Amino acid sequence: MNVDDRYLVWQLVAGKRTYSVLRWDRDFIKRSSGSLAEIWPAAAFCVLDASPGAGEPLLPDCLLNTEQSLLISSDLKQALVEANVDNVEFWPLKIIDRTGRSLGQPYFFVHLLNTPDCLDLDASGATRSRLFPGMAEKVQRLVFARDPERHLFSPRTFSSVTFLSWELAGLLAKGGFSGFRFMGLFDYGIKGDLPPHPARYKVDALCNENFKNNLARRP
Repeated sequence: MNVDDRYLVWQLVAGKRTYSVLRWDRDFIKRSSGSLAEIWPAAAFCVLDASPGAGEPLLPDCLLNTEQSLLISSDLKQALVEANVDNVEFWPLKIIDRTGRSLGQPYFFVHLLNTPDCLDLDASGATRSRLFPGMAEKVQRLVFARDPERHLFSPRTFSSVTFLSWELAGLLAKGGFSGFRFMGLFDYGIKGDLPPHPARYKVDALCNENFKNNLARRP
């Protein structure tokens, strides 16, 4: 099923002289398939480190991390709440630097609930997990078996990628948030130069709108 006109990939990006996640303890999350209400630590935190560059490090609205989790600012959380995104929990994280110094207001882990089984793993060229054959360790492309009809979600069988609807992407672009960009499903997994695609200009326009609005937000 082709859903290029329904969804985009939420892609985390690195920036010059910005903070990203050095480490955080998320093993307890793997023990729960539902809400984290009973197990989320009251003192949950993550340690950030700054990428090289001149000037004071910036805190992006979405923190780069190796697990591809959504760790977001209070402003970005509020935007998702106002967009009435469902099947999601927001859990607070204290953010600190290597020395243990607090870096300000809490960030939030976006916990996606009731994840849909929507990817066609065979058509996506999935490398399946040896321990859990129904799960993919990586995919070559993104082919859907069905439309999950969500605004924000990760597939149950491949949680390393997060999708958002074009509608939600448009709302976020108006807010001008940093630390991520939008990517067309058709560009996922491509190495090197991107082949021509008629819808890429729409994705680029959203990214440019988001960037310009982010510049306007900065003090």
